[in-house]
Amino acid sequence: MQVGRGRRVVALVLSHNAPQSLARCLNAVAAQTNPPNGIVVVDNASDPPIQIGALPPTGVPTRVIRSDVNLGPAGGWAIALRDFLSSDFNDAWVMDDDIVPETKCLATLLMARDQDPGRTFVVPLSIQPDGAVGRWGSWCGFMLAREIVEAVGLPRAELFWWAEDTEYCHWRIPQAGFQRRVIEEAVVHHDAIRQDGDVPLWKYYYEARNMLYYHLYIMHKVGRYPRNVSKLLGRAIVRPQNRRLACWWAIARGLFDGAFGRLGIRYPVSSMRERDLSSS
Repeated sequence: MQVGRGRRVVALVLSHNAPQSLARCLNAVAAQTNPPNGIVVVDNASDPPIQIGALPPTGVPTRVIRSDVNLGPAGGWAIALRDFLSSDFNDAWVMDDDIVPETKCLATLLMARDQDPGRTFVVPLSIQPDGAVGRWGSWCGFMLAREIVEAVGLPRAELFWWAEDTEYCHWRIPQAGFQRRVIEEAVVHHDAIRQDGDVPLWKYYYEARNMLYYHLYIMHKVGRYPRNVSKLLGRAIVRPQNRRLACWWAIARGLFDGAFGRLGIRYPVSSMRERDLSSS
């Protein structure tokens, strides 16, 4: 096993219909004071497909993996980490296409990695669009050792969207005995480029379904579920002025499927696109 500075790092970037944001993300990855040894972009059914020749020249060896079906973050990250396991890289730097790491982010994570190589699960601070600071192990630029993925397996593709990061990063990895460390000096910016306009109905469905499934079948306890589902119902009342009944029906259908463990892509998903970043 390679340790410390002998370990090779690949940046894994999951993208869907966000060419401007993806280019910005890749430029930030390439601008690191310690760039990764490689970049793999997983194209989650973008329309048009991501072409390697259209990506900005980063100077870092780059590949694109294409999925012709939008598998959501759950399926997309399963593809990315499966490819990681088949490669000769030792550590994966994991981020969605709307993440912009500061220039010293990777170098700072590498310093933390070198303190315990082979068990690396280190998380940067994630600055949100409203200025809030996240300290979670979502798909926001954390670094993960190959040994952890080998031990715990891949994200659960059948969750599609919502709670797949919670199940993987906050439950399964810690349950396997790997500590999540938040590195305050490492910083990324999360632009949330697909969060304009009304929340699509499918998001209400998958949030309700996966939230209930997670508590019933994974945690096996109620926990914060009543409060979380109350918040979801509240958003369905406040946000969509002309389609509240449709939102409530999507939530009810999600709760039904979650209660009976019916996973997979069961609610039609409308494609989402990034907002215009040309004036950003």
